[in-house]
Amino acid sequence: MLFVELLVPKGMFDEWERRVLAGRLTARRLLSAGDGTTAAADPGVMDLLDSLSHVVVREEEVWIAGGTLLDTPLDGSRAPCYVVNVIVGLWGKEMSEHLVSRITAELAEAEGRPEPNAVVNVISLPEGGYGLRGRVWRSSDFLALIEDSKTGPVEETPDGMVVDPVCGATVPLAEAVLLKRDGQTYGFCCPHCRGHFVRESSAAGAS
Repeated sequence: MLFVELLVPKGMFDEWERRVLAGRLTARRLLSAGDGTTAAADPGVMDLLDSLSHVVVREEEVWIAGGTLLDTPLDGSRAPCYVVNVIVGLWGKEMSEHLVSRITAELAEAEGRPEPNAVVNVISLPEGGYGLRGRVWRSSDFLALIEDSKTGPVEETPDGMVVDPVCGATVPLAEAVLLKRDGQTYGFCCPHCRGHFVRESSAAGAS
């Protein structure tokens, strides 16, 4: 679901440090609720998203930033510089603010500075522009796969929170996308899940 490409100047980090940085940018870490502001994902859905994501770290031989050639030995004499390209299979617009914030926070924590020198590009693919298992996957395909991957919350739903019936995310009721149907109120993490629920329930009712 995510392809994360971290670019760093050659010689900025050794191999072990690059592995540590890659571990900080996995889908499980970036899409978790560890920052306290994001919907808590269903464990089964998180396993699915993590299995469909990739992280690579590349060292660039030549890097000019601000007109300066970054030729940095492994001596810590220059602050790190990063460019992170995140290709989001779907829903890039909805996820961009969260991804920029989480990636920047992870890099800041890694180097112990509040404001790392990082540029984050979130690149969204158009509907029908994502291929998996030899075919094109669309939003409806992913939502069905996500729905099938749910295992259920590991804890009881706290007061003031609601569980999205499609993806299993636990979200604050005040921030949820709501739907009232047959005397019941449902809460969703995003309009995509709400739309999928409406389509599937309408199709089930018509059959």
